[in-house]
Amino acid sequence: MKYAIGFLAVFLLGCSGDNTAGSRVFVSEDLTILGNPSILGEPSGTPEDPSSFIRTSGGVDSQSELALTGLVVSVRVLGENATELGASETACTPVEIAPGGSCTFTSSTVLDSVDFRTSQRIEITPKCDQGMGKLRAIPVVWPDP
Repeated sequence: MKYAIGFLAVFLLGCSGDNTAGSRVFVSEDLTILGNPSILGEPSGTPEDPSSFIRTSGGVDSQSELALTGLVVSVRVLGENATELGASETACTPVEIAPGGSCTFTSSTVLDSVDFRTSQRIEITPKCDQGMGKLRAIPVVWPDP
């Protein structure tokens, strides 16, 4: 009887711990931009008053074991010396995903007073109500007109 109680105590104490503590915490590396996003630049102004926009689209992937809500993508367009030329934030479709799910985005970033060809890098950051995902920086080289 003494052995049965000792075994039962070890079994109950050893199995009652919560072994999911690490898996239920948001980690930024678990929310990433999928593959190679599409980046398209288009002029919308005149040579005297240049303006343009950059459309960025792609997918967001979650490796998190959490359901994520409020999914958005933040896009920053940077020029020479990392000068910010424009920024935007766009909701993903869908804005809520199950654990391990994915969503898509299409973002238009307006560049006032500059041609899109002055941009040198696009930074895309997925975000959700649970935290900020992993930033993805993409260098861009535009063909001559």
